[in-house]
Amino acid sequence: MNNMEVKFTGKKGFRIKVRDHEIETDLPAEMGGEDNAPTPTELFIASIGACMGIYAASYMRTAKLNPEGLSLSLEWEYDRSRKKVQRIDAVITVPNQDLGERKEALLLAAEKCLLHNTLHECPEMTARIKEN
Repeated sequence: MNNMEVKFTGKKGFRIKVRDHEIETDLPAEMGGEDNAPTPTELFIASIGACMGIYAASYMRTAKLNPEGLSLSLEWEYDRSRKKVQRIDAVITVPNQDLGERKEALLLAAEKCLLHNTLHECPEMTARIKEN
């Protein structure tokens, strides 16, 4: 099983350590944070975009297309009453290329990314308290 550590840094902030990397997360001031880093939701959406991008770029290389300039733009909506992200829309931009018949295949490749698949079949999640 893979692992990471998430440690409180004050107010609403946390520092995440995974392998040899550190990522921070915080909330905007109007939500009680200091706005020092992206929110957990923003990191979640960014992870989906990056995952889709990796799969799209991989497909493009396999199909002998140039992934140079490939980008994704993501928008999302909340369902605040249910405390969840309700909708995520991703737009993949491939500049200066005519994808032709490969357009649908590129879209399918991006939609088959690990995180996209995970959202369609939610993983088992558990939580427990450890007291020192």
